[in-house]
Amino acid sequence: MSNHSYSHEALAWIKQRLDDADTIISEAEKTAEKLQASTREEADAALARLKASREALLKLERDLRARADALRDDVEDIQEAAEKEWVEAETAFQTFLKAAQDQAGSINDLLVARAKAQRQSWEDAQKVMREQVTHTVDKARGEFDAAIKRVSDEAEKFQARIGDAKDAGDESWKAVKSGLADARAAHDRTIQKIKDAFSKLV
Repeated sequence: MSNHSYSHEALAWIKQRLDDADTIISEAEKTAEKLQASTREEADAALARLKASREALLKLERDLRARADALRDDVEDIQEAAEKEWVEAETAFQTFLKAAQDQAGSINDLLVARAKAQRQSWEDAQKVMREQVTHTVDKARGEFDAAIKRVSDEAEKFQARIGDAKDAGDESWKAVKSGLADARAAHDRTIQKIKDAFSKLV
């Protein structure tokens, strides 16, 4: 995978975590206001740690963006140099064709063979990439859907237990947390697989 793909992937990962942190902070602040004094202090300390983590993530995102911009500039420089070199290669090829102009049949064969090879190469590459992307996306989507269903099932069980008794107990809470962690992991794997598949297109 290219450095560009890695930086893009890392930025997407940090952005997801920042979005999560923003949602958690917003909801936690609403909940903290309703807490009793005995639990409010611990909740406020945890909320402060969460906000500090969010700020650290935000700084890391800014740093990575700056580095990605510098990397993009480097890639553009290399691409420009490669394009200039390709102009040299094409010029040399055209010079060859001119030198061999008295061999019209051979030149025609060479040009036709080159065009066919290029077209076949592009078609082969597109076919392989299309198949890989389709397979990877379908598989990742299936895994993610299964993880979301597990979380949904656990949430329904948890909600039913809360309906029966206001205090659902540690086991129910652990099951929901575990389900959410599984869903997050499945989501991350899904996104990673899709990114890996699409990075092959670049």
